Amino acid sequence: MSKKVETIDFRSFIRNEYQEQNLNGLKIIRLGATIFAIMIPQTTFAATADATFNNIWPAVMNIVDWIAVGVFTFSGVSWMFGHRSKSLEFLIGGAAGYILARHAVDLRNFLKTL
Repeated sequence: MSKKVETIDFRSFIRNEYQEQNLNGLKIIRLGATIFAIMIPQTTFAATADATFNNIWPAVMNIVDWIAVGVFTFSGVSWMFGHRSKSLEFLIGGAAGYILARHAVDLRNFLKTL
């Protein structure tokens, strides 16, 4: 598996003169339409933005919980097969990510007070 490395001129990128050659506009339009179609039910049936957030947040946290379970399980299986250093890396990264995801609202509220 080879990865393509592309170098760009930094000054033209900063001046917003950089044009990506392989950018397919149809894919971007299709992605935007998909995101809009997914968001229509939430925006249509929600009374307020806070009500939408309160309805969606538990579902998102449930998904995060199961992703964390998957990461921890994968870490344990990696440990069983002798990849201890990689297993510890997954375990630490998964735990840190889970803590950040669980306390994202608390962190936001704390940063708003600064």
